Amino acid sequence: MTPLPVRVAAVQFALGKQNYDEAIESAQIFVKAAAEQGAKLVCFPEHWLLQYREQRYSAIDQLCNAARDARIFIVTGANYTPNAIPASPELRIRTLLIDPDGKRLGHQDKVHLYQSEKKVATPGNEYHVFQSVFGRIGILACYDCMFPEAARTLALKGADLIFVPSRIGHTALDPWILYLRTRAMENRIPIIAANVFRPPRYIGGTVIVDLIPQRDGKAVLPKIVASAGSGEKLVVADVDVERARELRRERFLDRRPTAYFGH
Repeated sequence: MTPLPVRVAAVQFALGKQNYDEAIESAQIFVKAAAEQGAKLVCFPEHWLLQYREQRYSAIDQLCNAARDARIFIVTGANYTPNAIPASPELRIRTLLIDPDGKRLGHQDKVHLYQSEKKVATPGNEYHVFQSVFGRIGILACYDCMFPEAARTLALKGADLIFVPSRIGHTALDPWILYLRTRAMENRIPIIAANVFRPPRYIGGTVIVDLIPQRDGKAVLPKIVASAGSGEKLVVADVDVERARELRRERFLDRRPTAYFGH
């Protein structure tokens, strides 16, 4: 694997563009900007394509081209997507991972659907980990991050980075950030969480969380190493995947699963 730390990026995407062309052009500009700032992976938020459902296939194709041109991994953000099974009426809330060759490396379906999503979408039933030269990648779509088992499952499957494409309103922003920091601490893993922006409901708050050693050299804290605040913007930070991997290995050696589930 490539020596770490790894530079990652998250897009705080503004909703309410005039049309699809403006939205996808903005997305492509962010991908290019992330690569120019040295990021190896960039994450979009959840449901940023919600008002452009008819163009969702075009959007993925154009993001594949953008990934290839910029030589960067793209976490596309969780969006409504028909199931791949022919003639299936199912909708999934799906995040695709695109590699620097512009190929679709895989996808993660949202497992825990939130409120009205339950009326129109089918939940996923498995968490996946994807291999890259910068570490193993896991994805939790928004509400999935509220469940400790979800992040722990990814960590136990070998994830080194967790991306969290989200659509979080202002009333839930503080709890959301607390969840992100807690999942990072529990699992000793960096978390990159992208949110949308459209006030007054969506006020941003995109963050990147890494584990920072304290002065005694023994304890670590989940620190927000980059934050978008408000507005449409790109957030970039270096995260130390190797350090987190060592911390996770040490902590997980003390787990006692037989006590959790019985004999």
